Amino acid sequence: MTRFRKEDTPREVIARVRERAGEGWPRVWEEEGTLAVAKLRLAGVYDDRQDGFFMLRIRIPGGRLTWPQAEAIGQVVQQFARKPSPELEGPDRFGEVTTRQDIQVHWVRFDDLPTIWDRLEAVGLNSLQACGDSARNVTGCAVAGIDPEAAFDATPVVEQVNQYALDNPALSAFLPRKFKISITGCRTDCIVARINDLAFTPARRDGQLGFHVWAGGGLSDYPRLASSMDLFVRPEEVVDVATACLRLFGDLGDPLHKAVNRFRALVEELGPARTREELLRRLPAPLPTAGEDLSTGRPGDHLGVHPSTEPGRVFVGLNVPVGRLTGEELVEVARLAREYGDGGIRLSQRQNVILTGVAPERVPALRQEPLLRRLRPDPDPFEQAVVACTSAPFCKFGIFNVKQKGVDLIQYLRATVSPAATARLDALRLHVSGCKASCAQVHVGHLGLRATLGKDEAGYHEAFDVAVGGEPGRGRLARWVAAEVPAARTFQGIATVLEAYAAEAAPDEPLSAYLSRLPEARLAGFFGGSSLDAGTRGRGDAEMVSASPRPRVPASP
Repeated sequence: MTRFRKEDTPREVIARVRERAGEGWPRVWEEEGTLAVAKLRLAGVYDDRQDGFFMLRIRIPGGRLTWPQAEAIGQVVQQFARKPSPELEGPDRFGEVTTRQDIQVHWVRFDDLPTIWDRLEAVGLNSLQACGDSARNVTGCAVAGIDPEAAFDATPVVEQVNQYALDNPALSAFLPRKFKISITGCRTDCIVARINDLAFTPARRDGQLGFHVWAGGGLSDYPRLASSMDLFVRPEEVVDVATACLRLFGDLGDPLHKAVNRFRALVEELGPARTREELLRRLPAPLPTAGEDLSTGRPGDHLGVHPSTEPGRVFVGLNVPVGRLTGEELVEVARLAREYGDGGIRLSQRQNVILTGVAPERVPALRQEPLLRRLRPDPDPFEQAVVACTSAPFCKFGIFNVKQKGVDLIQYLRATVSPAATARLDALRLHVSGCKASCAQVHVGHLGLRATLGKDEAGYHEAFDVAVGGEPGRGRLARWVAAEVPAARTFQGIATVLEAYAAEAAPDEPLSAYLSRLPEARLAGFFGGSSLDAGTRGRGDAEMVSASPRPRVPASP
């Protein structure tokens, strides 16, 4: 009998699952327990809250899919993501578009994993290192290569870094903690670059296009914006920089203190200057200092109909409410991509889908397709705004079901916010997370909601901690302003904020600027909740709150 080993690489984990799938999960769990659970994560498989079922995360670099790939995922969802009894809690036969451009599938049985992997591999997809303490899916602009306003197309670099990570598991799959990389040539901040462990954003130096380098970003319980490394990197040098950064994390990161061993904790402790020094020491050649920044820092979502770099073509961004699609809808998206476009599909950081290579004269017919009654290219401001994580009843950390709360919030704001206030909203961002892990990235929205439990004389109730004013591309994470606000009161508070903005802001003042100038007491007053102390607020380069002590990194030799 072949057993899991601590040194198994992601591909070796998949091979062992193939050998043992016929035994069933109960036997594997009885014999190998938590080691099996930990190793499955390197193959993109998480144990869900439902006993004996798993979540499978499909790795999709840069969010780029072909129609056969989307169709295959939809068919996998329809056939294998099914709960055994309708009485069990939660929906089934759906896929989730994540904020890292993956697709997640729930209700997966251990015995079915080999068949699912075969289906995915047949269309060029895999789930390698989509979870666990590894270099995760590499994110990039969803419309790279087709956006005429982009600085350049970074797709080849995304693919190179992604493949390098998968081909070198000794470097990328045995890290102190998970590691997230983003690479973009987009002028907007559509991938929210500075919340990544390592990010490359468009730049120019001495007439050559390339990237600036940012290190040490992340959210969760000690949020931090990535620091500039003051480096200019040519596209052909990005793999070397990513390799050096992974080695730096492996060499100096803390594998023992789980609460504080993300790369951002190391960068915070070293400081940007020494992090840069340690990074340069691990590179094969010196790099020049930063050049001209080509990123505007503005958020972007690429929804709607837009001109493409492809002659006589447009791309069409479709809004996916709270990021969830049924298997049938995924198959239908594949059909629409094939019938109306060039067969290309992109997944965005805001959990939406984009059809590429559409002839402009075909857009009216596309808009009449039944699926676009739900996946609208021109959603209202509230439907467009909400990003929500998996949460309960699937994620083991989710306090309650924020996917449904996101839907409820959309409906509430539609019915409550006045037409005058609604008309003023442009690209509203509302992020709803089911726990402190911030998979829904609560610190990057105009308003961020983090699930918690409040208590009153009647007992415990669903509530939110509220953060306000995030815009990472402009150097701001949201401020926590209120704690344990009952869910209904939170919804009311958001509506009140939007009405106040419409009444008080200057005609050309964006919502982010309005929120950034309001005093904290005023913001807290919108929600009627108690203010959070300063120790829980998001920090930038200079400050960050560590969740627990960690050993000091030794000085450079």
